[in-house]
Amino acid sequence: MGRRRFAKCRVQREHGKGWGLISIDGVKSGDLVIEYAGEVIDESTKESRLAAWTRDHPSDPNFYVMALGQAGWYIDARHVANQARFINHSCDPNCRLVPLNVAGHMRVAIVAVRDVRPGEFLSYDYQFDTRQGDRFTCRCGSS
Repeated sequence: MGRRRFAKCRVQREHGKGWGLISIDGVKSGDLVIEYAGEVIDESTKESRLAAWTRDHPSDPNFYVMALGQAGWYIDARHVANQARFINHSCDPNCRLVPLNVAGHMRVAIVAVRDVRPGEFLSYDYQFDTRQGDRFTCRCGSS
């Protein structure tokens, strides 16, 4: 991941899910797809940003904050980000998150768990832990 050799991807509308990310050339199982990039923030910053977002955008449950893999640290991909923030949730995903230590810094890699066809939408299991579960509806379509 330190060499930043990622799969070629493109942001595209995904029916019923808003924006999504597709693989252009396909990805082999076990290959690095992309890094989940963003601003590294602490717990109190995360809580304050999520509260402000909920207050200022009450009908928009979308947010782009992910646990970094170290207790109390998160990646906020709302303003500083790459295409990875457009990968949607699936209960039967084709990718998974892999926390990695790269030169002493924790990073999150997104790796294919099976072969991904060219043009296929990328997905991983968000594993939501929310206090407002009634505000989130799974739209992944898997059984």
